[in-house]
Amino acid sequence: PLPHGIRPETAEVCLFTKDEPNLSAEQTENLYRKLLMQNGIRSVSQIISYKTLKKEYKLFEAKRRLLNRFDLFLSDDRIRRLLPSHLGKHFYERKKAPLSVNLKAKNLAKELQKHIQGTTLPVTNKGCCYTARIGHTGMKADEILDNVIAAADVIAKKLPKNWKNVKILHLKTLKSVALPIFTANISNLDE
Repeated sequence: PLPHGIRPETAEVCLFTKDEPNLSAEQTENLYRKLLMQNGIRSVSQIISYKTLKKEYKLFEAKRRLLNRFDLFLSDDRIRRLLPSHLGKHFYERKKAPLSVNLKAKNLAKELQKHIQGTTLPVTNKGCCYTARIGHTGMKADEILDNVIAAADVIAKKLPKNWKNVKILHLKTLKSVALPIFTANISNLDE
């Protein structure tokens, strides 16, 4: 979670939900739409049930259109493991893999907002350099600074060996060079 949201209010967000027993795909989608409205969540633009995903988004071209239509994908954590085989590799290559959310959470608005206005740092076993989006050029410098500090705090806690695993931090825009904002001292690098 970040103190200042990185997505504009107009960002398109899609939510994949579990199929509810004894309900059609449309009824399931309406049930979750009502649940979101009751919790005051207006940032999710479309809800797609698992049944609809399997039926309507089978073709490669339909999946590509779905991928390009939304800025962010969320998924009910109960169906998260079923999605990769239905979505295909393009969602994962373009770093638009659905983020797992708990739709049974007590404070659903806070749970969803944390994912919508937060960021992720995908760590893979390919290389040693990772990127997380923490702001945009329309934000004030103070807001970006707050986001950088918040992200660095979480990275320090979550990485194996904590902060000792961080060798260098850069700030970079899409077209700029990487500007170093932190470099580990040499004794850390020796370890």
